[in-house]
Amino acid sequence: MLIEFRLIKHALALARFRNFARAAEALHLTQPSLSRSIATLERALGVQLFDRDKKGIRPTVFGELVLARGAALVGGEADLRREIQLLAGLEAGELAIGAGPYPTEISVSTAVIRLLRAHPRLRVHVITASPNDIARRVLAGEFDVGVVDPMDLVEAPRLVVEPLAEHAAYFACRPGHPLAGARDLTLAQILQFPLATTTLPSTAAEAAAGFDRAGTVDVRTGSFTPAVHVNTLALARQIARGSDALFPAPMSMLAEDIAAGRLVRLDFHIPAMRTTYGLVTLRDRSLSPAANAFIRHVRDVEEEIVRSEAPAAAKTPRRRTASPARRSRSSTESTSDPSISEFPT
Repeated sequence: MLIEFRLIKHALALARFRNFARAAEALHLTQPSLSRSIATLERALGVQLFDRDKKGIRPTVFGELVLARGAALVGGEADLRREIQLLAGLEAGELAIGAGPYPTEISVSTAVIRLLRAHPRLRVHVITASPNDIARRVLAGEFDVGVVDPMDLVEAPRLVVEPLAEHAAYFACRPGHPLAGARDLTLAQILQFPLATTTLPSTAAEAAAGFDRAGTVDVRTGSFTPAVHVNTLALARQIARGSDALFPAPMSMLAEDIAAGRLVRLDFHIPAMRTTYGLVTLRDRSLSPAANAFIRHVRDVEEEIVRSEAPAAAKTPRRRTASPARRSRSSTESTSDPSISEFPT
């Protein structure tokens, strides 16, 4: 008796969604086509796999057995395909990368460009997601490599994290902004204006709490939702160029706009404002040639960025401690200014 993998996959989807319409949609099938697949599988096995009643779809005892064995078979097929891709190497392989918005722009995009120039037949998927979603998908084998802030990850012993270089971060604004050209700015002054960026981690939320113009703290997750909340940094940059919103980023992301006069870097920086990203891989899974090549390119790009940032770092003025008279003007300034922490993911 020959059972098609396709039919087993359809049964697994139905068991997952417990609904023919939702399972069919997930499989990109019509509902009648899915019904025919399940009926064909049941005829081939000679048993009923699912009970159908007003409460929905439930596997029978036969269905539970088929689903358990079927999941193992489908997983084995995926592993076999991956092993073949490993042998095929860089010329016919596939690479899936998950990265946060900032590392995507800082080094991942350039690393992918270099990888594709050297190996144009590679198929590459780059997905921007949250740190824990990336970790989950690395653990599930959906992503070969993740590039995220490891401080935001739920502890997972099966994950290996290789830290990348840290990059100092700054606030930027449009020329003519009320803060442009001002000296010795405080965090309290900066947070009187909206921030344009992606969701910030809880460490940043602690520093920005209470400054409603900048954004709000999510009471469920502890993260900080900026007043101008975007999911692409290109949009955040564009908004900052045309409004009073401020855009936080490392110099490698700001240099071109600053040189062209589209943005101005504010006179505010503390050592805690920095990126803390790392490469995330699965401990018990061999990396493909494509993944290894991508990781090498990321390391190279990061080293180049560190060298390019050195002159800018040397020109950054040291933050002077505010005088007692200045501190007395605002208790908020004196308590909030030094507390901002790690950069967004």
